[in-house]
Amino acid sequence: MKIAVIAKTRLPVAEPFRGGLEAFTHALCTEYIRQGHTITLYANTGSDPKLHIKGFYGDEHREDKYYEIYEQDEYLSILNDIEKNEFDVVHNNSTHELPILWGIKASIPVITTLHTPPISKLKAAIKICSSAQNLHFVMPSKTFETTWRPYLNKDAKIIYNGVDLAKWPMIRNHPEYLFWFGRIVHAKGLDIVLDAAHEINMPLKFAGPLDDKEYFNEHITPRMSKNDTYLGHLNQFDIHTNMSGAAVAVSAVRWEEPFGLTNIEAMSSGVPVAGFNRGAFPELIDTNSGVVADQRNVISLVKAITHAIPLESNKVRLHAEKFSLTTMVKQYINYFEELI
Repeated sequence: MKIAVIAKTRLPVAEPFRGGLEAFTHALCTEYIRQGHTITLYANTGSDPKLHIKGFYGDEHREDKYYEIYEQDEYLSILNDIEKNEFDVVHNNSTHELPILWGIKASIPVITTLHTPPISKLKAAIKICSSAQNLHFVMPSKTFETTWRPYLNKDAKIIYNGVDLAKWPMIRNHPEYLFWFGRIVHAKGLDIVLDAAHEINMPLKFAGPLDDKEYFNEHITPRMSKNDTYLGHLNQFDIHTNMSGAAVAVSAVRWEEPFGLTNIEAMSSGVPVAGFNRGAFPELIDTNSGVVADQRNVISLVKAITHAIPLESNKVRLHAEKFSLTTMVKQYINYFEELI
């Protein structure tokens, strides 16, 4: 199958990943290629060249006050190039409205996986256009589907995100500290995780890009004790290596997260997870792999962490195997074949 994959072009689809969407897109395209499909990934020019990249902009214009104009030009260039090539389907993973508007009159199926909550322009485009016969939508969780349901004029397909289980083998063997990784922004709740770690007197190791330096300086640095370690912005190999001593991977998101790929990566490594009852988190775990905090506060999170620590790594890993990258991509391909 010949697939045009549209990425969110603001950030490179390359390690170290700035966020879950970049990690998802990289894994998705890697597996498409591994399963024998031909892809073109329309992405930031700084993306991994092994993914058959076609880019129109790199970092230029990203900080320009007229950036939105350049971004629209970029997506128009992408869509124009797709029209000139004979693809079987378009798999849109961007968060931009133009692929939706263009897709109304596209000659091939346009499948959009939604990775972001309803935001103004994207929400409006989907509400207006989603009844078009060749526009189709995939959600990464049932919880997230209910968030988008009021704006969709048709049913969406649920396909859970997946991880490369070979890339995240079970490694947990001497639980010594709590672990957190992700983008360091207020919505991800790292400050709450630090408070919980101190409440039970456990060291915390954490990693991720400093996307909000003001938040880090005002809410993270003052909270850190001598037992807490910021590891920096790591690639996936180094993140996985640090799972070996993790007792629990902790989540404390302040938003309705569509999926939460880091939870599956941790569980695949044999590390149980603990987190708030927000977004897709309760959908991703069972009683053998993690614990949901009853309330969205530090004390409840501490209780969830305490109950998660004794969970057996082999059972945690077994549950994570339900979220295989191979399975995910096969589900996408089957869905594309149905639509074609």
